[in-house]
Amino acid sequence: MRFWLLPAVIGGLITGCAASAVAQTSRAGAACGPPSARTLAIDASARVYATGGFVYGCSDRPRRITRLGRSGSCIGGLSGIERVALAGVSVAYAVHHCGVDFGFTDVLVRNLRDGTSLGTFAATEKSVGPEATNSVSSLVVSSDGAAAWIGTAQSIISTARETEVRTGHGHRRQLLDSGTQIKTGSLRLHGSRLTWRHGRATRSATLQ
Repeated sequence: MRFWLLPAVIGGLITGCAASAVAQTSRAGAACGPPSARTLAIDASARVYATGGFVYGCSDRPRRITRLGRSGSCIGGLSGIERVALAGVSVAYAVHHCGVDFGFTDVLVRNLRDGTSLGTFAATEKSVGPEATNSVSSLVVSSDGAAAWIGTAQSIISTARETEVRTGHGHRRQLLDSGTQIKTGSLRLHGSRLTWRHGRATRSATLQ
């Protein structure tokens, strides 16, 4: 199983070590989708890529392409994919929706072999008041479609802010941790073991 925690699709650049890792894996990973498209994540059986302003996922066997959504920032009421994780043919991606005075992010999980939805989850669930927005800073997924992420909600009109570590699998969702001291980019998946940083401590849970 391979997965990548990529920077937000906003800006659309993969640089440094991340670009090298994707390029090396591309030669050994799934040979689906247009070669000229920008690879966001790749595994032996599937690939997620951006081209023509959209993000697509494809599976190698059977050959199938699924359009996941728009790439780039959320502007003019149009949603944009912020972050992608891939394991086998299971893809998880964070979609940010925005309006005049609000914004919210959902985490979606799909099976790229047949295009079916494996779940849709709110990035955060604790309210921080009106005119709020949230985003996903870390995202991982397992090959059976279980996803975990770190989401942060903040008010546009006040200093209210909350960070949550959450999981979702099918119809199940779970809050693992919350608090302003969670390191937003610290989520890691090793087999089925999740780890993240809360202040100076490393916390863990089983993704299932």
